[in-house]
Amino acid sequence: MVDFRRMIPVLAVLAFLLGSAVTASAQVLSCTTAGGVPNQVRGEGTTERMGDLVIICTGGTPTAAGAAVPAVNISITLGNIAITSRLMNTATPPLTDALVVLDEALTGPTVPPVAGQFGCSAPICINAGSGTGAPLYGSATQGTGAVGSPFVTGANRNIFQGVLETPNRLTFFGIPIDPPGTNTRTIRITNVRGNASQAGIGNVAVQIFETVSVSIPSLLPLSGLSTQAVASVQRGLFFEVRSGTGGTFSTQGLQQCVSLASTAAAVATLRYTEGFATAFLKRNVATSSATPLANAEQNALGNTPPAPFSTETMYTTGNTTLQANTTGGACPPGSSCAIGQADFGTRIKAVFLNVPSGASIFVERTSTSANGETAVATATENGIFSAVAAATATGTPGPAGGVVSLTPVNGLATAVWEVLDSVPGSVAIFNFRVWITFTSNPGTNTPALGTATVNGSFAPTPPIPFTAAQGAAASNTLPIPRFVDTSVVSNLFTIAPCQTTLLFPYVTTQAGFDTGLAISATSADPFGTALQSGTCTLNWFGTAFTGVTATPSVTAGTTWVGLGSSILSTVTGGFTGYMIAVCRFQYAHGFAFISDLGARNLAMGYLALIIPDVIGSSGTGRGNGASPFSGAAPNTGEQLGY
Repeated sequence: MVDFRRMIPVLAVLAFLLGSAVTASAQVLSCTTAGGVPNQVRGEGTTERMGDLVIICTGGTPTAAGAAVPAVNISITLGNIAITSRLMNTATPPLTDALVVLDEALTGPTVPPVAGQFGCSAPICINAGSGTGAPLYGSATQGTGAVGSPFVTGANRNIFQGVLETPNRLTFFGIPIDPPGTNTRTIRITNVRGNASQAGIGNVAVQIFETVSVSIPSLLPLSGLSTQAVASVQRGLFFEVRSGTGGTFSTQGLQQCVSLASTAAAVATLRYTEGFATAFLKRNVATSSATPLANAEQNALGNTPPAPFSTETMYTTGNTTLQANTTGGACPPGSSCAIGQADFGTRIKAVFLNVPSGASIFVERTSTSANGETAVATATENGIFSAVAAATATGTPGPAGGVVSLTPVNGLATAVWEVLDSVPGSVAIFNFRVWITFTSNPGTNTPALGTATVNGSFAPTPPIPFTAAQGAAASNTLPIPRFVDTSVVSNLFTIAPCQTTLLFPYVTTQAGFDTGLAISATSADPFGTALQSGTCTLNWFGTAFTGVTATPSVTAGTTWVGLGSSILSTVTGGFTGYMIAVCRFQYAHGFAFISDLGARNLAMGYLALIIPDVIGSSGTGRGNGASPFSGAAPNTGEQLGY
């Protein structure tokens, strides 16, 4: 049996070596990547908020006091889509408001940044501490205070802005890596925006991935996946046209000859439904319908507690020591295009096309969803929020928020609303009614005939105020957020002619005969019918002449009379055939009287036939098809079905 006492020195040495091995192992720097929960983003958006990518480091030997702090460059690549974080200058390559944040910095700077480092040159990075000692992250030497602690007393730089090297690659230069020892060091990549519209919108959510790499892997060894999902792309908006009362929609047919000046017609309701619970967002945490221009500092970070903000704005510092955008752009008052700050909340718009001249459009000014979200009309698509003053439209029911009067230009009118109150846990539905007014004058073709349409989408979109190519890339002047237009046109209302078509089956001015013609506008009656006046187009069909003439305006309650030989005085040898009169008013009735000269030997008269207002199945001609104008009753000849 071996003498146990001889083993004691051996065991002591072995214990020392094992202990030393454990201590050494504990000092190895280990860093793990984590993507958190991917943000739900809108497939229509080009500046969508990507989720944060986080690197968590433990172990290693903290930098000794007075020693240089090693630094690395950290780069990220955003899948196959463009990075669209705001550009903060016009340098090549440009600086952005995408950030690397060390140790979840939540406080503002008290010490000016230190110049002389790419990545920490004034005014690129800020301080999270409150002391006045030698800077830790602002220079290459250790500051005073507890070595390895998350916030060392002194001018500790912990926020760095990224440089856009290629359309989908950001690099953060000179990030100091001070091993935390027994503490934890967090490196968070935040404020990355991307063009989600490039990922496409389908029936299944599409994920966007972010890949991280470092310039010196030995100084920042990454374990785990270097590529993490940071966004899930879905359709953000569903638009539909409903009836004026919110029911099933059919294109509203309006008659040109019936004025809507004293009673406006609610032709439709525009419905905007949120695609998911965080698709409609207010501008920042302070924005509300009571304070629509409020500017707020949002310091909570990322996808870990505290929860990410359900706002268009991302992480902001509220400090001027970070490089702000001084090159222009659509910046609301007080923001100075600050880091992470959006220019406005989610906006939705309606684009009305082919609005007939002479018709006026009014839309509801505000809408509040069942869950308390609020959207209010703003004056422009891409400018700062500017509430549109409430107008009045005669005959509208006077909604609580009033109405907005739109002025079509060449048939185009646009209404824009901004979300000022949003509830992230619910799906919002906004409804805006649409009213039409006009004063009838068929004689001057007022309002003009035609069908107006509407498109509903997010805003702003190209070509106002930017082209599609500009909006798809990072910019220092374009607003955030911005979108592509994926809308589909919907019919809204039709202005149909008021007319009666009369057939005079036999008209002659030959062989000593002549034809007297009479057309009466009979809307003046004892029944209170709206008065209608207008001209008649006389379409002649005969062997000697085929052509068109016109009557003067026939006033309601009067009769136009004419003589065939006078109307067709230029037809050599006279005319024999038939005539179709298209009168631009309802309730026209006609009479023809044929006789020899002076009605001495032979005379006869007949009532003009009323041709039904229908077209054939091919879309043209007379037949048994439906009326070409929505709402018209078939086979009336006078459009009495409106």
